[in-house]
Parts: sequence; structure tokens; C-alpha cells
Amino acid sequence: MENDQVKLLKDLAKSIKAEKKDRAKVIKSLQSAKILTKKENFTAAYSNLRRVVTNK
Repeated sequence: MENDQVKLLKDLAKSIKAEKKDRAKVIKSLQSAKILTKKENFTAAYSNLRRVVTNK
């Protein structure tokens, strides 16, 4: 990857991280990406993420 592409990706990641996000928007985004079900459970393909994001 070119250096300018890397810089653009880093800048994009920083701007995304700095955005204010509300829970509903995040849930809707994850559901549209087929990562979460309508009942807010992880789909089978992403079930391993439960270990990362679980508060327990």
C-alpha cells in the first residue's frame, strides 16, 4: 500500500473513532452488516466476538 493510502486510512480511522455514536445507531449498523440479529445476538459467523465485547 502506498504511504499516502496508509495516511488516508489512518486519518479515516481517527475521524470514525472521534465521532459521537449512540447505541441505537451502532446496533442498527451492526444489524445491517449481519453481525447482530434483530434480538441483538451475534450471528453464527461472528459468535466469537461475544468473548471480546461481553462485560462479564
